[in-house]
Amino acid sequence: MRTLALHQWRRNKGSFLGFGAIILIAACMLGSALTLLCTVGPRYTALADELHTADVDIVVPRTAATADVRDVIDRTTGVAAVEPHDVLLMDAQIHDFRGTDFAIRTMITDADAPRTLNQTRVLATAAGSGDLTIAQYTAQFGQFAPGERIELRIGGHDELFRIAGVVEEMEFGNAGSQILAFSAPAARFARLERAYPQARMTEYAVSVSAGADPRAVRSRLERALAQAGTPVAIDASSVRATRMMVSRLIILILVVFAVLVTVVILALCTFHIRNIVETDRTDMGVLKALGYTGQMISHAMMAPYLLVCVGATVIGLALSTLATPAIGSLIALQAGFTFHAQADARAWLITIAALAGVTLLFAWIGVRSLRALQPIEAIRGISARSQRHTVRPLNRMPGNVRTAISLQQAAASPSRNLLVGCMAFLMTLIVSFAAVLTYNATVTPGNLYNTLSTETPQVVATPSQRETTEAMQRIRAIPGVQNVIAYTTARVGIDGTQMPAFVSDDFDATRNDIRYEGNHPATAHEIAMGSALADAHPIGSKVTVSHGGTALSYTVVGYTQSVNDGGTVCELTNAGYTRLDPDFAHSPHTLYVYCDGADTARVIRAIESTCADLVTHTTDMEHMRETSQQMYGSIMSAVSLAMLILAIGLTGLVLMMVVRSTIVRERRRFGILKALGYTSGQLMRQIAAALMPATAAGAVLGALVAGMAARPVTDALFATVGVMRSQFDHPALLPIAAALALTAVQGALALGFTTPIRTISPYQLITE
Repeated sequence: MRTLALHQWRRNKGSFLGFGAIILIAACMLGSALTLLCTVGPRYTALADELHTADVDIVVPRTAATADVRDVIDRTTGVAAVEPHDVLLMDAQIHDFRGTDFAIRTMITDADAPRTLNQTRVLATAAGSGDLTIAQYTAQFGQFAPGERIELRIGGHDELFRIAGVVEEMEFGNAGSQILAFSAPAARFARLERAYPQARMTEYAVSVSAGADPRAVRSRLERALAQAGTPVAIDASSVRATRMMVSRLIILILVVFAVLVTVVILALCTFHIRNIVETDRTDMGVLKALGYTGQMISHAMMAPYLLVCVGATVIGLALSTLATPAIGSLIALQAGFTFHAQADARAWLITIAALAGVTLLFAWIGVRSLRALQPIEAIRGISARSQRHTVRPLNRMPGNVRTAISLQQAAASPSRNLLVGCMAFLMTLIVSFAAVLTYNATVTPGNLYNTLSTETPQVVATPSQRETTEAMQRIRAIPGVQNVIAYTTARVGIDGTQMPAFVSDDFDATRNDIRYEGNHPATAHEIAMGSALADAHPIGSKVTVSHGGTALSYTVVGYTQSVNDGGTVCELTNAGYTRLDPDFAHSPHTLYVYCDGADTARVIRAIESTCADLVTHTTDMEHMRETSQQMYGSIMSAVSLAMLILAIGLTGLVLMMVVRSTIVRERRRFGILKALGYTSGQLMRQIAAALMPATAAGAVLGALVAGMAARPVTDALFATVGVMRSQFDHPALLPIAAALALTAVQGALALGFTTPIRTISPYQLITE
């Protein structure tokens, strides 16, 4: 059988190489996905263990951090160890954070204080002294380096620091935890404590008992410390889920497209084997007549596919070691920890076993007909297929001779039509999805940004004490300002968990409506819950909301999303939050200012000049938005380009194998047609035209399915990272354009792959 296997390889070397190329693509994608799946999580866990990261972090005001509070923490079920530290917690704006002002809560710790839990590892240091150490995420995403200056606006004052170094920490990681961690030497930390006494807090780093759920322990601690107040309460599980968000999304995309490529491979494998069986039917009959069994012949035919599959898979896995580090660097940037992707033996073994297994399965399906092959019938040229499928005579075909021949060709091979149609269908889906991503990330970049973020105006203004109303009126009068609303982010407790509360009376006036079900709150007794709380609190139910020492009941009227907060948010009206905090009525409310993006700088200058006595600070959110949109757009454009290249490459490989197989199978017929006067060009166009009906049918069906399924698929994809309401547009023209473009590309490729027909010589066929 070795001779027969080698014969199959020599005769169909081009087809086997095309099959191997497609296997290579699938192996590269699947290998990268499985490598990330097998290494990112363990790397995260190893770093967390190495740095002794706390399972729960609770922060309480320094004045409330009494011995009784420590005793309550020690006695809480699931707590194994507690380590208190003095920290500063405040809302700050980081100037020139990736080119703009970035507002976020910051925690500054004493760098010289000894720590057992929540340790850090130095990654880079500055030459000379410095007075602030920053985390890896701040350095990479914010574009800061040791030795550079970093300026934080705290409590209306700008504090300038020299960056002493960059450290890796696993406590907060990235901005998804809503806190960025810094550390300062003891002397500078003491000065900051004296300058901002209201920011003095005590952090309790908690290690939980073996088998205890960190989220459950955190909830118990928050309920037990509700009286003392807990401005920050996080657990390792929630922080990990937020930091691994991009990793999960990338792995999902890679696996989905690897599966699609594998489907094409399997269909192609089955088609090619069946085509060989039909073409070499007489030879198979002779072998059976000589005593070879159907099983022996089947094994000989399947062997080249298995060898090509294993070889291409290994090469694809080797190439994945080049692609995976690039993907890993993106994950490390978003997650905020050091990750260098390396080859993983488990990922390689699973990929090889999966692709080799399915290749063998579908190759076996393709050679099943050999078992029923009768030597006499095969030698005489009689086949079950020819009895089942009768080609209609030319004189019964519509149109002239050329049209009749093309139609006869199109109907001659149902299996070929099915393969080409399925390929056109799948490739149309892929290109349509890529077009939707590109459109919403580059043509209308606000759609992708709004999907992944909450409300973002062009300008954020912070008014002075008791000047909110006057500041709103004066800002509205500035030319170019389209609207001004009060939109403040506070913090409340629900079910023992502290979370952001978006407080406003103008939710309907926002540009990015993050409500996905029900209504926004409209009265002092209503609340809209985040998606993470939706299952526990149906619309119409009552929920207890706490702040400080006050706990009141509210009626759930709707659900809202917040990707960065993991869906753990809520919405309240001004009156609703004032019930919990009466001082809020007289406190300054954050103002969101809307204008055209191009007018942002001018509007900020106008606010600073005309409202200097009413507004303490303004933030250019448009610049941050543009920076983020450019980053998202470049990532999505790269993904879309890769998908387009993948679609065209797969289309070309499949068509090459189909067309070459058709030429080999119909070689004698083409020779006869050439002898009758047909030119090579006419026959080439006939072959290409014979594939067009199946191509057009698959593309049309793909466009219809893409048009109907684009939104559900997009929503399902983004739901994996907490998006409950996608802001994507789905223009109907995109699937139509994708179908037309793919049909034209497939027609051109099919015509190009028919060039071997020029080498067919009627004289040579006669002499043979």
